[in-house]
Amino acid sequence: MSFVVHVVNEEQEPREGARVALSFRGIPLLPGGMSGAEYTDSDGQAYFDGYDRDEIEVFLDGQSYGWYIYDDGDSITITTY
Repeated sequence: MSFVVHVVNEEQEPREGARVALSFRGIPLLPGGMSGAEYTDSDGQAYFDGYDRDEIEVFLDGQSYGWYIYDDGDSITITTY
């Protein structure tokens, strides 16, 4: 499965070079783990491939931006202030 994390500023302009990482919830008693970091491109997009559908916590430059459920082809947009 693949999906995109799209990062924009408060003017809805893309943020290039933001570090995006994902934490996976996992199942009780077993931690879910973390993805490797991906960096946003000039369109503000970081691409993630090869992960199963799951609930994820999105980290942007080390700060949590909440939990999301994603599916194949989804896009998550995060606005930074």
